[in-house]
Amino acid sequence: MSSLSGTHHPNEATLPPVDVTGQQDFHLFERARTGDRGAFGQIVVRYQDRIYNSLLRLVGDPEEARELTQEAFTRALVKIDSFRGEAGPYTWLFRIAVNLAISQLRKVQRHRVFSLERPSSNGQAATDDQASSLLDRVKRNEESPDVIAERHEQHQQVLSALGRLDAEYRAVLIMRDVEGFDYQQMADVLGLPLGTLKSRLFRARIALRDELRPYLSGVKKK
Repeated sequence: MSSLSGTHHPNEATLPPVDVTGQQDFHLFERARTGDRGAFGQIVVRYQDRIYNSLLRLVGDPEEARELTQEAFTRALVKIDSFRGEAGPYTWLFRIAVNLAISQLRKVQRHRVFSLERPSSNGQAATDDQASSLLDRVKRNEESPDVIAERHEQHQQVLSALGRLDAEYRAVLIMRDVEGFDYQQMADVLGLPLGTLKSRLFRARIALRDELRPYLSGVKKK
């Protein structure tokens, strides 16, 4: 995905990768808190694509994901004084973004048919792999591999079922089984106790399995 802001910060090319610049990220946030708009611009450059990719998986619509990404950074700028460093910079931003997405999904209340594929992925393989991860978890070894006749059809069923889940369930499934967040990261982002988070994830997997039950039963009969 290209830059959402349409601008290029002069220092962007020299910034080191996000995952090895924790101290610099905190420094940027501290500068932004003092009113340094240039520092906040660098924050946008660093994180906008990661935020967008996650929101796209949650809401399923590229334009809606772009709008939510822009709104997330707008809210982050307004709330920058509330950043105290208890959570990492990305976790703080992601919390704002995912809460916006959940609120949007609650308001819309419509069935979503969407892809989990990153915009940069090539072909169907990435989507299939991600859907397969969810399918494998909810099936709980109920079927042997040789029973599966059409994997692509199954993956589409998983994506369709995911789109019918409540926003909170969809969020935890995508964060855990697609994004790869650990439990503590998820709890920090969602503002939940660890036990509550694990319970919600368990219920989400049960809900997804229930959505898939008619299809899985049909596969077994083949």
